[in-house]
Amino acid sequence: MATLNRVLFIQDTVLKQEPVQSSQLPSTKQQSIPIGTLLVLKSYELPINNSDHYKLFLEDIQFKGFSSNWFAFGKHAKIIQDEITPVTSISAIATKQQAKDNVKVTVDRQSVGNQTGFLKLVFNVETIIKRQPVDSKVLNDQSKQIIPAGTELILSTDKPDANNTVKFSIQDNHLKFNLKDVEFKGFSKDWYVFTQHVGIQRVD
Repeated sequence: MATLNRVLFIQDTVLKQEPVQSSQLPSTKQQSIPIGTLLVLKSYELPINNSDHYKLFLEDIQFKGFSSNWFAFGKHAKIIQDEITPVTSISAIATKQQAKDNVKVTVDRQSVGNQTGFLKLVFNVETIIKRQPVDSKVLNDQSKQIIPAGTELILSTDKPDANNTVKFSIQDNHLKFNLKDVEFKGFSKDWYVFTQHVGIQRVD
């Protein structure tokens, strides 16, 4: 596979449309990004001229209607260049569990503690997340978002249950999920993605 340029967020931060303090910008020009998020870049610029921000041009993904001219505080982000390593897909896990309407991910309760956003959705291939578990062709642009291969998004979930599992619903070969902090088309909750295209892992 080809080497990708990606940006890994190493602490909770904010993407901004201008390289200034987020408090100086309206909500329409900033997007909260949780630690562990990994986004694919079309291109990027290193901090220059006493700037302490990376300038990022995102591949396919749009926040607040923008894919270009996002800025990330340099100490909160790390540019990485590597190949995608696919993870076990949700469909493969569900098949082993012989589940039809849900999939269970094992997570040790004690290791989670008070942590939120301890699981991430890993995109093995370019795909489309959707507001309904249907063919993307029947949905309007406000109800779907292209996500490039190599993206990793932090999930908002319940804590592990007494059996150390977190359960996700499956509907018509689609995983239903909620995102932590990140919004696409104005929504962070109730998204669907084809189960063969993604996997779920613990956040490092």
